[in-house]
Amino acid sequence: MAVFSSYGLSTWHSRPAIVALLAVVLIYFIVNSIRYRRQFKHFLCQAKPPHSLLLGNIPALVKTSMSLPLDIHPHILFTTIQKEYNLPDAFVVDMWPISRFPQLVVTDPVAMKHFTQKQYLPKHIFIHNFVGHIIGPNSMLTTEDEAWKRSRSLFNPGFANAHLMTLVGAIVDDTLVFCEKLGEFADRQELCLLEEEATRLTIDIIGRVVLDANLNSQRTENELVTLFRRAISWTPSFNELNPFNHWNPIRMIVTRVLARRMDAYLGRVIDARIAAHDPSSGTTQTRRKPAIDLAIDEYLDQQQTKPSSSSSTPFTAQTFKREAIDNMKTFIFAGHDTTSSSICYVYHLLSRHPKCLARVRAEHDTLFGSDPLQAADKIRQQPHLLNQLPYTLAIIKETLRLFPPADPARQGMKGATLPPSPSHPHPIPTEPYLVLFNIHGMHHSATHYPSPETFSPVRFLPPSQRDDPSCPQGDVEISPDAWRPFERAPRACIGQDLAMIELRVIMVLTLRLFDIEAAYEEWDREQERKGKGKSGGGGGVNTVNGERAYQMLIASAKPAAQMPARVRRRKV
Repeated sequence: MAVFSSYGLSTWHSRPAIVALLAVVLIYFIVNSIRYRRQFKHFLCQAKPPHSLLLGNIPALVKTSMSLPLDIHPHILFTTIQKEYNLPDAFVVDMWPISRFPQLVVTDPVAMKHFTQKQYLPKHIFIHNFVGHIIGPNSMLTTEDEAWKRSRSLFNPGFANAHLMTLVGAIVDDTLVFCEKLGEFADRQELCLLEEEATRLTIDIIGRVVLDANLNSQRTENELVTLFRRAISWTPSFNELNPFNHWNPIRMIVTRVLARRMDAYLGRVIDARIAAHDPSSGTTQTRRKPAIDLAIDEYLDQQQTKPSSSSSTPFTAQTFKREAIDNMKTFIFAGHDTTSSSICYVYHLLSRHPKCLARVRAEHDTLFGSDPLQAADKIRQQPHLLNQLPYTLAIIKETLRLFPPADPARQGMKGATLPPSPSHPHPIPTEPYLVLFNIHGMHHSATHYPSPETFSPVRFLPPSQRDDPSCPQGDVEISPDAWRPFERAPRACIGQDLAMIELRVIMVLTLRLFDIEAAYEEWDREQERKGKGKSGGGGGVNTVNGERAYQMLIASAKPAAQMPARVRRRKV
């Protein structure tokens, strides 16, 4: 009895302390909210969703997100917000205390060009905070100034279109393994997680192009691939509201261990490639060189013509190795994601538009012959035939318009202002904002693309070749700055030519052999049968504008649920 009395007395006396602590926390939150919003009082005169002095735009964002799947990509949320509240092509989003970065969301191509070519804004630290555990601190994705220029000059030769054409045979070889796997799914009549299979294909291609390594991840497990994908799985969710999950100490420990192991693996590869450059090694140099070999060539040439002492930062062999490792990780990360997700959406969109599918198959028949089994040899022998596929290229561009892979984040700077436009007649200061180029919002804007939700590849053909009277684009030219899935200007994606080559090879070698159709209804029924509930990130909604294959964010944009699909062989 004494024990219980003592416990009750202790609990009773502790209640005032708990109440006092909660009161202090609440007062701290209110005071800091007011201080934060006074600091950024110019919020009040900028276009934005409905705003609360205490919670900023969070209530409006929550209200809009209730009509969307919980696991959607943030750029879909921003696009939906912009349309729901009829916001201009530049608007503010204030999510404090969930996020300490106030955002200026931009969907104006003129402004994007301005901030990449005239008043350059550097990459935002948020990018490193989000994917730094995957790509490392020396990645050209996040570095600036001298470090970025040095990395770009080293790796540009390995991603030049002319050089990539010498590697098309290797891309064909890996794609033929992909064809075999699709055939196996068709023969077993088994549901295929298409994004998973496409990811393994594109990782194998990147391994050959960048490292000259046969990772063979389509058929076996590879140490580097396993480490890499585990690192991606530990990426925090942008939509996660619990701040403690973002600072999970277990995540920090695990990602550091994974990073060290990836660095060690790639370090051994680079050491071996450098040793092969030693004339005394007896290694025979081949015409087909991976990106790392060309980077080593460039590094050795720079050491001879530009001694490290002439640079503000000595470019030692150790510095080169560190930068090479982080950029190898960047190429694997960025390179495999864009292509794997995009080819999934190509299959998905063509299965819904049989006339477009018939037309692209006819284009392939005309150029490569009616027997699709002969196409691989023809591509190996004449890789430049891939440049003679205008409708195939138009499909890729329209797919990337509807499902862009990424949205650049820039750091607002003092003195850098968003120039006036018809939708916002006054300049907008960019400091202290995270300036988000919402590519998805721009690509889905009727201002730049009439009937923006309509899949119409012919809109990317020259106006004189738009032979489809239903094309919503009419005779209107598409501004180059309004289509930017790979960004533009000097910071454009170094691997965009590789991605376009990969996609054309994969389409030529698969579209005439298989019918591929997303099977979300079947997948959802199976998940409910297993007691996993309705898909969509745990909410009650699992479509966006009727589209089940919406984009979600797992380090980068990916199709929901890895796009479950049915694969069927065609008679050829």
